[in-house]
Amino acid sequence: MAVTIKRERPDQRRHHRLSAPLFVEVRGHRVRAADWSLGGLRVEDFPGDLPTVGTQVDLAMTLPFQGFDVAFKATAEVARVHPARGMFAVRFIELGERERELMAHFIEELVRGHMGDAADTIQRIDVPVTPASLKPDEPSTQATESPIAELEKLPINRWPIKTVAMSAFYIMLGFVIFSYAGILTYSNFFRMEVPTAVITAPVETVEAQADGRVEFAGLKPGDPVRSGDVLLNLIDGKLEREIELADIAVKERKAKLIYLKHRHADELERVKGFAAIEMKNVEQTRLSLEAADASLKAARDQFARLKTLYNKGFATQFRLDEAREKMITLDKQLASRRIELATRVGLAEDDLGKRLYTGDDLIGKSAELEAEVRLAEHEIALTQQRYIATLKLRESLAVRSPFDGTILKLPRFDNASVRRGDVIAIVEQRRRRQVTAFLTQDEVSKVGLGDEALLYLPALGETLTGRVTSIDRTSGFIREQEQRKNPGYAWRGPTDRSAQVSISFNDRAVLRDYERYRSGLPVTVIFEQRTQSSIFSDLATKLSISM
Repeated sequence: MAVTIKRERPDQRRHHRLSAPLFVEVRGHRVRAADWSLGGLRVEDFPGDLPTVGTQVDLAMTLPFQGFDVAFKATAEVARVHPARGMFAVRFIELGERERELMAHFIEELVRGHMGDAADTIQRIDVPVTPASLKPDEPSTQATESPIAELEKLPINRWPIKTVAMSAFYIMLGFVIFSYAGILTYSNFFRMEVPTAVITAPVETVEAQADGRVEFAGLKPGDPVRSGDVLLNLIDGKLEREIELADIAVKERKAKLIYLKHRHADELERVKGFAAIEMKNVEQTRLSLEAADASLKAARDQFARLKTLYNKGFATQFRLDEAREKMITLDKQLASRRIELATRVGLAEDDLGKRLYTGDDLIGKSAELEAEVRLAEHEIALTQQRYIATLKLRESLAVRSPFDGTILKLPRFDNASVRRGDVIAIVEQRRRRQVTAFLTQDEVSKVGLGDEALLYLPALGETLTGRVTSIDRTSGFIREQEQRKNPGYAWRGPTDRSAQVSISFNDRAVLRDYERYRSGLPVTVIFEQRTQSSIFSDLATKLSISM
């Protein structure tokens, strides 16, 4: 039976439209869709009343799929109506994601022919075939001639140029493939390339020593610093309050000292008067002593005369007793005057002008005020020492660079609050640089201490040489547990690049030119692989010794 192929204009529909069985229940009638797609469906010979254009209808659809009926619901809008044919078409406006995926899979399988009949999946195969001659070639009559001579006899248009070109191409391709295979073999079995390496430098993280806030010192990330330079100022609120109180205490002590000095000056003015009064009192006591001495001499002479008269009977016993009592009284008064004079003279010699002796007590506060002045001066000195100590403590809280380097990061904002232990600055020592390569646990076992390595810097396009200085398998592979009750180690996966290999530069010029070979540049390291088998290692050692 001849197959008729109908050429139609390109369809501008967005979806494939199928006529596969799809049953729709709408307005109480169950009918089969004339055709359907992911965008909508069409119904013909509808037995009920046709809906009007633009109205929304609820559809209950059933899709026979691989022996099962898959039922789902959708909401559609009437797009067009043809009353003569009992036809109306709708487009879906609410269709679930799972239902859409099911219908798409169904359509795709039908389009590919996996679910259709043979009559529905006719394919045209049009393969042009060049007829080949069935006449056998005549036997060669000149079998003894060389291939070059035979080739010269052929016409140029029958030379096997294409065959030669293709043979040459395949020979070159084979050479390239075998060369690449050899390079891969050498790289995988004798050399090891590790692209996960970087130029590193010692990095110091600076932590806050107290709670407070940070104050920038005019530096920013990337600025060079020298050892001891202030990176940040740490402002401690409690310490600032103590500094203010110490400053107030110093001012208070100074005001008190000024007051005491004024009192002492006033007291010194009184001292001048005390000195004059004291000298007057001493002179008066001396005069009183002389008068008492004269009175005593007169009393003694009077007693001697009365005693002579008493013995002759010219004086009475009463007058003699009265003269004796007066003489004794004057003698006691003279002794008292002498003691008072000695006391006044001694006090005048020791504290002339400082105190005034009134006869019963000493008045004057010059010495006490002088002692208070000295005490106030001592208190001021102690308070100033405390103030200086708090200022030094403030200076000690300033964050300083531990070495000559470069600021990598200032993780806090200016005047931001920090707590004790927070990282507030990261400084890098760029002059001491090396290459740090991150290897897996299988790769690190193939590297040896002292091995030379090639260092390729993609950013600079340069190849340098280095030497392995340290191999650390555990620092990144083992992490210590934080639980104190159950200390131990937790192991990572074997594919993690948890081992670290440090490589020093052989060329010292690299270390001097730290601006060009800056830390952070990516590096590809090529190691000479070492064998992991003890048998091959012993064999290689014996061969090297014998050679």
